[in-house]
Amino acid sequence: MSGPAARVARQRAAAKGLGSHQKAVKYLGQDFESLRRQCLDSGVLFKDPEFPACPSALGYKDLGPDSPQTQGIVWKRPMELCPSPQFIVGGATRTDICQGSLGDCWLLAALASLTLNEELLRRVVPGGQDFQQNYAGIFHFQFWQYGEWVEVVVDDRLPTKDGELLFLHSETGSEFWGALLEKAYAKLNGSYEALTGRSTVEGFEDLTGGISEFYDLKKPPACLFQIIRKALRAGSLLACSIDVSLSAPLSEATTCQKLVKSHAYSVTGVQEVDFQGRPEKLIRLRNPWGEVEWTGAWSDEAPEWNDIDPRQKTELDTKAEDGEVVGGTWVCRGAPGAAGGMWGHGGHLGSWGTPGVVGDTWGHRGTWGHGGHLGL
Repeated sequence: MSGPAARVARQRAAAKGLGSHQKAVKYLGQDFESLRRQCLDSGVLFKDPEFPACPSALGYKDLGPDSPQTQGIVWKRPMELCPSPQFIVGGATRTDICQGSLGDCWLLAALASLTLNEELLRRVVPGGQDFQQNYAGIFHFQFWQYGEWVEVVVDDRLPTKDGELLFLHSETGSEFWGALLEKAYAKLNGSYEALTGRSTVEGFEDLTGGISEFYDLKKPPACLFQIIRKALRAGSLLACSIDVSLSAPLSEATTCQKLVKSHAYSVTGVQEVDFQGRPEKLIRLRNPWGEVEWTGAWSDEAPEWNDIDPRQKTELDTKAEDGEVVGGTWVCRGAPGAAGGMWGHGGHLGSWGTPGVVGDTWGHRGTWGHGGHLGL
């Protein structure tokens, strides 16, 4: 089909709802319901031919076939890892997200934030999935890609070493929605290694279809606390990090108060308390590692807690989890159509081309070389 004809076909499909989260585009043409039905009818667990459990799914360099890091890896299904695996237990929570040996803290920070917004979470993690009823070794997730929702199917074979999940895992070890979502996102990006060292902004946008904003904490707006509080109440996703110079020594990778530089943290809550007769603004962060906790003011055993109302202390203790800190910020506004959303969206389907493709009305065409421009 020619370019213009394909564009018209996409426009017609979009007009019928294709690309919405209710009617997501089938990635690589794989339909979850059809594939699950085939597996249930045949009595054979699903094995994904498009993302097989083999070295190429892990990576190409540091996680390539000849890398020491990939030696001894065995792909196992959750049924082989624990006696009673669960997809989600008691609802998805931020403590379900613990980082493994993959450098994708940016994605895990976005996922931990996503668990705070149930409506957005249901878009990414469709319901009706578990290891009991209609289990066929196949799961599906949705991600926002180039203006439309895309459904990605995966089997549940996960990389392990010494009987433990190698990458994302839950705190309990028996909950697998996070590990399977990470695998689906790795498939969408080509491999697990492709998820290393990127930006939380990418994760936010691919998980919500929302628009991200960045605040430089070296020059923060005076009302930053109010911005964060309002964003959390509206269901927006937030994260932050500390930038570090590429020339900085490894000894400076962690601050003296145990904040990890160049590491993404989820912003999971804010609270204003009365401290020694004046208001004190607190911000709660979560480390995807689930450990390496803040040791400065307002840390677990800090003396500041002795000078606030015991009822407020109890409330804050109840909300905080291990790996969380009360102490550049990114804000991702909720996707259009989500609860509390104040905006909608529109789009134009186009393509990249060389100069002259979209009319010949610009002068001095010879000065453009072969750089692309966007034709809408």
